[in-house]
Amino acid sequence: MQHQCTRCLLDTEIPGVRITSSGLCSVCTSYDKLWGDWDRIKGKRKEELECALENARSQKKAYDVLVPFSGGKDSSYVLYLCRKVYNLHCLAVTFDNGFLTDHARHNIARACEILDVDHVYYGLSKPALMRLYRDLFLKTGFFCPVCMSGIGVATYRTQAAFDIPLAITGSCFRTEEYVAPEFFLTGETAFLTRTIEDELRQKEALPLLSPVGHVYRMGTFSIKAMLARMAGRKVLPYINMPDYLDWDYDKIYATIIEHLDWQIPDIRAEHGDCKVDHIVHYIRQQKFPAIKPERLRFSKLVTCGRLTREEAQQKIDERSPSADHRPDLEFFLDALSITNKDLENAIADPLRHMKYIRTPNNFTSRLRTIKNDMLRKMRNRPA
Repeated sequence: MQHQCTRCLLDTEIPGVRITSSGLCSVCTSYDKLWGDWDRIKGKRKEELECALENARSQKKAYDVLVPFSGGKDSSYVLYLCRKVYNLHCLAVTFDNGFLTDHARHNIARACEILDVDHVYYGLSKPALMRLYRDLFLKTGFFCPVCMSGIGVATYRTQAAFDIPLAITGSCFRTEEYVAPEFFLTGETAFLTRTIEDELRQKEALPLLSPVGHVYRMGTFSIKAMLARMAGRKVLPYINMPDYLDWDYDKIYATIIEHLDWQIPDIRAEHGDCKVDHIVHYIRQQKFPAIKPERLRFSKLVTCGRLTREEAQQKIDERSPSADHRPDLEFFLDALSITNKDLENAIADPLRHMKYIRTPNNFTSRLRTIKNDMLRKMRNRPA
């Protein structure tokens, strides 16, 4: 039986969503535990951000901060804030995932020119990259983890190479859509390693699977970072800027369009910097029909108070394609050298990837719970 959250637009048809006795879904409940009343704590969070930025600046390195830069709305706004509002000396790095749009390349070039920011690309040979996408997709029904691993490695290696005190991203669990391992995978090295069995592919994937150290989110307690330090590995800090500031997309769009000559991609695309973003959403909905395009995105904005349920539903209706819409798959099929039949087989079992995911043991789960409780108390403490 389907149950609907009394606050947001999620229901129990979506994997991982549960409705609590209060009527709220598990996503809204987790948000309240982690962030509480954002309006009450955001002043304190902004002070913490400014302290972290000043600490980075005080180290007097060649660059104060590194910004992973896709040319999308969030990373463009982060770069603008770092340069124009906080007057930081920035280096931007882009992982070329083989699917960057012309919009993204324009936005990257123009922002770096306007803001006077140095920029580097990091990437693999395109044929090798496409082979990795292909193998992972045929085996698991997912291909995004290759790109996400690339972003992480590009960020770490660039930060380490240039000895940059802090990396700043535009990602944030506070404002971004709900995800669950049933329908979303990160670029976790251990997962990719378990899926790549061919020796030649392992060699090709080495630049994505062998960072020489570890990253941790500043202001958090990371067991992995602690163990990495004990093993003598380099540990580098990063922060997610939306964790510290209001993240108003109307303001973000207005700012980057006016000041950075930012180009607007397809209004329905959450990630207009990627040529296959619409394919990702199409495949996801084929696996889980309840996850309609834009539903997760706008529902989260209801959870964090940016939209009402009615406003969110209106935006979904405006952007959602018709029920019989099927995107042009030929570009994707050609890029990965697969057939329609390969595609159908890869997504026939929506959970085929789960056998490569290791469930945390009770000890690890308990430590994570303790860590999250500590974070919640720290964030909700008044300024």
